Amino acid sequence: MKHRFFASIAMFLLLFLSSSPDVRAVGDDQGATGTIKGTISVSGVKSPENVLVYVEGVPGDWPPPKEPAEIDQKKLTFIPFVQPIVKGTTVQFVNSDPVLHNVFWPKGKSYSARNLGTWGKGGSRKYKFDKLGEVVLLCNVHPEMEGHIVVLQNPFFALVDKEGDYEIKNVPPGDYTIKTWYSKPKKLRSKSAKVTVAAGKATEQDFSLSRRR
Repeated sequence: MKHRFFASIAMFLLLFLSSSPDVRAVGDDQGATGTIKGTISVSGVKSPENVLVYVEGVPGDWPPPKEPAEIDQKKLTFIPFVQPIVKGTTVQFVNSDPVLHNVFWPKGKSYSARNLGTWGKGGSRKYKFDKLGEVVLLCNVHPEMEGHIVVLQNPFFALVDKEGDYEIKNVPPGDYTIKTWYSKPKKLRSKSAKVTVAAGKATEQDFSLSRRR
């Protein structure tokens, strides 16, 4: 009887421990990375919104997400206007308008020109972006429409909000170069800065962007 009793207790403890969260592991993971944040001020444009800040060349292999990113066409607008993605990400282009839309991009430094076709409301197309670089999205049905895809090496990036704030979370500790990107580079020139990221801490880096470097 004693053997059965102790065996039952041991089995209960084993099941309890295996199903309980490992608090130490969660805490260690949260404290093993750092954050980069700051404020972007601009001159020559109305708002710093849609400025992209990204970390360049983070060592390691950064696979794309399994689920596709989505860009919608709604109210004759590409949403989001700027879509940063990791190299190898598939993007699904959706049409939510009650009119025909088209998606194409002209030849750039990294990507050849391509036309994904024209489709109506509820339709979609997919495309895998497997090279670093930029793509300017256009619609040949509505020439006023424009969007942007920026293909990056790693997932450590952030779009600036209307107030000019950005935050890049979960960055591995190390010394890095961070850069800015804007869809109209002649209006806001790109800038870069050296930063050091420490585990469990936030590194602040502000930028002032204008036509001039």
